[in-house]
Amino acid sequence: MCTVTIIPIGVAAACSHDSAPTALGGGIRLACNRDELRTRPVALSPVIRTFGDRKAIMPVDTVSTGTWIAVNDAGIAATLLNVNIDLTAIAGGRQKASRGTLIPRLMALETFDQVIEASAAIEPSLYAPFRLVVVNGERVCSFYSDGQTLREEHSFIKNDPYLFTSSGLGDALVEGPRRELFDHMFTTGEDWLSAQVAFHRHSWPDRRHLSVCMERSEARTVSHTVIEIKPDRVALTYCPDAPDHAEPLAPITLARSKVRK
Repeated sequence: MCTVTIIPIGVAAACSHDSAPTALGGGIRLACNRDELRTRPVALSPVIRTFGDRKAIMPVDTVSTGTWIAVNDAGIAATLLNVNIDLTAIAGGRQKASRGTLIPRLMALETFDQVIEASAAIEPSLYAPFRLVVVNGERVCSFYSDGQTLREEHSFIKNDPYLFTSSGLGDALVEGPRRELFDHMFTTGEDWLSAQVAFHRHSWPDRRHLSVCMERSEARTVSHTVIEIKPDRVALTYCPDAPDHAEPLAPITLARSKVRK
């Protein structure tokens, strides 16, 4: 259960709908609200971990010892959303592996193409349904699993914002109102950095259960993470509570390493 947005930074926020990719000299900014059951243990604050030749910044989920979001020094970020659909038609009976283990495996990789290849090779039947989003300064790719099949979507990052969202109430229930709000707040010519901050703090007083910064009896927004990928460095800033409830911790930064294209 999460809401994720991705915006280009360092370029004008005027929408570009042509097919050619835009050069993003400023990089990208990814923000993620994590929604969880109130009974789930609190995650550990972000740390720098080494995966092979790569270093990555990630908060740690204490249940899976994995994570739902990370960025490495090759300038590759990944985040994971649960997919909440009717599972009655999906064969069960086998213990599923933790989805939290998916991202750490990707953080050891050096190039975006390697990450895409590894993500495409995930066996969906081993995990509960998920959406894996991977991004660098030029491309964003989404891998959607319904527990049986894996569907890929690829695009170049142009002057457009991206939204991915899910909810334990049912993804279809929250997709409409959250996307309508997203389209309204990320309008042409506006300050998208400010819009992103406001969007992830937003809640409807009479519809807290559907809100981006959500709250209901059994679940709530428990953290907020911002990743910036710039030409010379990556940074992760973590708020260990809902973004409208607490201040973020100091950002953790890694210098970009030279890697093969």
